[in-house]
Amino acid sequence: MTTRPHGHKLIRLVYAVSAIIIVLFVGSNIFLLTSADNIAETVRRTAEENLVRNEIDRQIEIVANDQSQISYWDETVRAFAGKVDDHFVETEIARWLWDDFHIHTTVVVASDGTPRVTVVRDQRMANSESTAFIAQARDLIAAARSRYMAARERAAEGYVIRHHPVRSTTPLYVADIREVRHTVGIVVAQAIVPDNEATLPDGPPQLLLTFKPLGPEMLASIAGKLGLSGFAVVTAGSGADLGARMAVRDGDNGDAGVEAIWEPASPTHSIWSRALPYAALAMLVVALALTLLVMRYARALKALQASERENHRLAMHDALTGLANRLKFDNTLEKIVEEGTQERCAVLCIDLDRFKAVNDTWGHHAGDVVITTVAHRIAEKVGKAGMAARTGGDEFIVLLQKNLERDDVQWLCDGIIDSVCEPVRFEGGTASVGASIGVAWWPDDAMTAKTLIRSADEALYRAKDAGRGRSRFAGEESWDGTDRRACGERRG
Repeated sequence: MTTRPHGHKLIRLVYAVSAIIIVLFVGSNIFLLTSADNIAETVRRTAEENLVRNEIDRQIEIVANDQSQISYWDETVRAFAGKVDDHFVETEIARWLWDDFHIHTTVVVASDGTPRVTVVRDQRMANSESTAFIAQARDLIAAARSRYMAARERAAEGYVIRHHPVRSTTPLYVADIREVRHTVGIVVAQAIVPDNEATLPDGPPQLLLTFKPLGPEMLASIAGKLGLSGFAVVTAGSGADLGARMAVRDGDNGDAGVEAIWEPASPTHSIWSRALPYAALAMLVVALALTLLVMRYARALKALQASERENHRLAMHDALTGLANRLKFDNTLEKIVEEGTQERCAVLCIDLDRFKAVNDTWGHHAGDVVITTVAHRIAEKVGKAGMAARTGGDEFIVLLQKNLERDDVQWLCDGIIDSVCEPVRFEGGTASVGASIGVAWWPDDAMTAKTLIRSADEALYRAKDAGRGRSRFAGEESWDGTDRRACGERRG
């Protein structure tokens, strides 16, 4: 009889201890879940910000490399050495930079900071149109001048730059994300410097100042690659509150700055919806939360690594055809020329004949089918003997590293022309195009990568002048009366 009170007390104590244990378990699980949620949010935010920052840096480098096609060229130095070469401005700046790279605004800034040439899209404008743009980019212009003055080297008749202005450890260009005329985009300033034989006089250089908007198509492409919803780059404070913001450029001198915004993929709901049904099984809930955290962290890391691999692939390949692009081609050729990884190589510049008629007759969709089909045919003909690349529009270029004898190269040119001449069928019709080819060898015809490509390009123009649908070799000063190739002809 005397043991019953002690028994009740013991039961009550067990209940109390059990209740305390349950409360502690529930509290510890809530604490763990809350901590896991905070860590997951931090990991998610860090991973997304790294993805966005890397992609913006990649887009800036691409625009800088595109504009260096003009700012890093002997012909540009000569075109602006004295009186402005209006033909050069029309063909190389107004047409090329807009048609191939969609650079919206291009300004040649004189040594004293005044505009010499102003081009908007593909139209030359009055220089007064670029005064505000130059004033807005005054800090970039000053920084680009300073980089040139620090990097220039004395040559026999002036000054030169010994390294590539973009793809080097000390680039010449200065770039930023800015709002220009109510549009956010990429502004690049770089000194106009020679790439081969020309030299510059003493004193401040002339500069090329360009602006490429971050338009809807580019933003949609970035969002698709990064897997982000609602991604945009806007003036600071002007975009919708989607939940995630990252400063791309801090404001100064009254400028509001630029931000990237997007809708974050929050893991909160997923963690709690999975954990709450298993609150009674505290250890299982903890294991599930930790597993989910590790999976999310691993997924974020894999997404970052996959994005970097994809960014590298996209930076080196043409989006329409999958062939190598001009950047990859230039890197490969420069490595051969500068490092001497092989004794000889050849470059084939290929331009399609009658392609404009396809676009005019059937539209751009049919034109894309023709370009893609022709690209595959060229790549198949080149095979393992070299690398085929698309440089823009209906222009292709081949780096040949094997089978470099003139007869072998001639047979390859013939085969490419025959293959390109085959009809291309698409929904609604059939189109026929041709090809003209110019060929140059290194080191036979040129000693540098730039001049080698130019020699092949000049041979291409001779092929077109001879009637198109045929090939010409560099070093052939005049036509000997025997066509190398005519579209549709067969060799015996």
